[in-house]
Amino acid sequence: MKYITVVISKVDDENCSKGEDATDSVVEGEAIHYITLLDDGTGVALYQLRGDLEESAKALEEDPEVLSIERSEAADGLVYLHFQADALMTELLGLFRRHEVVVDWPMEYTAQGALRITWIGDDEKIREVIREIPEGVQINLEGIGEYHSDMRQLASLLTERQRELLKLAIDLGYYDVPRQVGLREIADEIDLSVATVGEHLQKIEARILSQAVL
Repeated sequence: MKYITVVISKVDDENCSKGEDATDSVVEGEAIHYITLLDDGTGVALYQLRGDLEESAKALEEDPEVLSIERSEAADGLVYLHFQADALMTELLGLFRRHEVVVDWPMEYTAQGALRITWIGDDEKIREVIREIPEGVQINLEGIGEYHSDMRQLASLLTERQRELLKLAIDLGYYDVPRQVGLREIADEIDLSVATVGEHLQKIEARILSQAVL
């Protein structure tokens, strides 16, 4: 059983019908915990917001494509959406169903607003999905291989931004022996102070190591 992780970083509006995107610059997504299409062509989703939650929720409530929204009282930023599915959403979700691949929830938004999706299936079905991705959807391959159920265990301990910072530190050689870069080089890459980067990495290391020794 294989998995593939891709990042949808760009959609060409000329080739893909997306509907109106007036809320895109206002609403900041953290993750999509679940999304599916209903028989009437609409969709429902469990959506995690980040940033200014009040502003994002207001923008969604005013979006004509959003039929209803219900905010969770137990978890900040978690909303249930009933929406009018656009052509692109219908096509992508139809692909997963048609080729019998399973989405490894949640789908996650990167700090740049791209959407990271992992799906699971056999080799041929995964290839069929890739071949049928709509023209105009730009995807970047992030990972592929044999799927293990505990793959998300450590990653789930970190926020999206923490994972991106950790990946950057690894890519730059911060954890190489000998170390290739210091905190200053990492800070320069993401426009943060050295102290802030150091604090974030200490928190990341503490979370991961505390689980690794249990």
